Amino acid sequence: MIKFLLRIFFISIAVIIFIFYAKDYHPFDKNDYQRIIDNNQITIAVRFGPTSYYQIKDKEIGYTFEIMELYAKYLNVKLNIVTIDDLDEAVEMLNNRDIDILADMGTNQDVKLSYPYHKVDQYLIYNKKYNNQPLSISKLINKKIEIIDSHIIKNNLESFLGDNVNFTISDRKNIDELIHSLKDNNIDFTIVNSDELHLYQKYYPEFEVAFKIKKNVPLTWAIPKNTNNLLEKSISAFFTEMLKVNKLSLIYKKYFSDKLQYTFVGTRSFLNDLVTVFPLYEFYFKTYAKEYNHDWKLLASIGYQESRWNKDAVSYTGVRGLMMLTKDTSKHLGIKDRTNPKESIQGGSKYLRELLGKIPENIPKEERLWFAIASYNIGFGHVEDAIALAKKNGVTVNDWTSIEPFILKLSQSKYYKQTKYGYARGWETVKYVQNIRQYYDILVFLDSQDNVIDKEDSNNKIPGSL
Repeated sequence: MIKFLLRIFFISIAVIIFIFYAKDYHPFDKNDYQRIIDNNQITIAVRFGPTSYYQIKDKEIGYTFEIMELYAKYLNVKLNIVTIDDLDEAVEMLNNRDIDILADMGTNQDVKLSYPYHKVDQYLIYNKKYNNQPLSISKLINKKIEIIDSHIIKNNLESFLGDNVNFTISDRKNIDELIHSLKDNNIDFTIVNSDELHLYQKYYPEFEVAFKIKKNVPLTWAIPKNTNNLLEKSISAFFTEMLKVNKLSLIYKKYFSDKLQYTFVGTRSFLNDLVTVFPLYEFYFKTYAKEYNHDWKLLASIGYQESRWNKDAVSYTGVRGLMMLTKDTSKHLGIKDRTNPKESIQGGSKYLRELLGKIPENIPKEERLWFAIASYNIGFGHVEDAIALAKKNGVTVNDWTSIEPFILKLSQSKYYKQTKYGYARGWETVKYVQNIRQYYDILVFLDSQDNVIDKEDSNNKIPGSL
């Protein structure tokens, strides 16, 4: 009897040991983690978008992009990025192993979901220029509601609206295109998350929240449905490590808590800075404007838009200093210390002159300036793309007004897919140029009034149109 009990005991131990070591083994699942390591490359699909992934001045940036980049480094493999808007196509590519991960694409069908590393709220928004705030869901009946292709957004919206309100899913558009449609009153409502709302309202203050659709929606990465759990464990371990060292929070603050906004600060604030800050750098602006044949008032306006004349300014894109030069641009210009105000202003002045030399000569001289300023913000390649789009659409490009609509189109997939340099936050650049024009007009007016820069006196004399 004792031998029998011992035999049962040892068999039980053996079974427990077997289960412990075999629990991660699924004979019909694939070891995608090992395949990625062996190939020394991970391919991640993401949508182009202002909170996820985009390029500016030949630099890839974005909240999601930075996390993807860190995960590739965590695995010690190369990162290959694929951009895609069609969700069904993306899921098919994932399960066919053309893609290893779908990052923040809003799917929960035919995939496995990884660690939920961030949470957002989802909002139904409208343009208050054309619509009143709906006081109940019934007010949405017969309204045009359009959303991006997302299983999660679709499910949450269906649960919120019930059966009486219809909406359209756009499987070939990104969120920027829907925002553009909302701005132009081509749709009445769309869905954005809290991070997107925070960003877009800086540029489109006419956008308002109609309803909160869902709170605390987890952002996750999708992996193939028949992968074993090694890849999932790797992603979870990566995010756990990121949370331990507070890295996720730092990246988030970098992109969504940036103090340097593209909103116009207002005449009073500008005049205050003109009196209290500008005199510290006035000599450098006038000296280098003369050296590189610029109007000092324009150069000062660019500096104010870039940094509010703050020598210690740092942007989420990695640019620094009063004129916000990138590290590569500073090196190219021969600027040793881009945080030094004198060198920064010299570099910005030299860079603007260089950009002016790239603008097509058929554009009138007085208009080429605005093309160069747009290039200062977005990169000359994207401005070239906008010019090419305009010509393709039969538009003669001879002033900023003629190119501005095509700068805006650089964020829309049906247009940026036709370009060399791809997606760009064109609406940001249009606002950038608009603000600089406003600051410049104020300085031109003040300069015409015998250089009046006394704060109180100037504020009383400046026309309300400025």
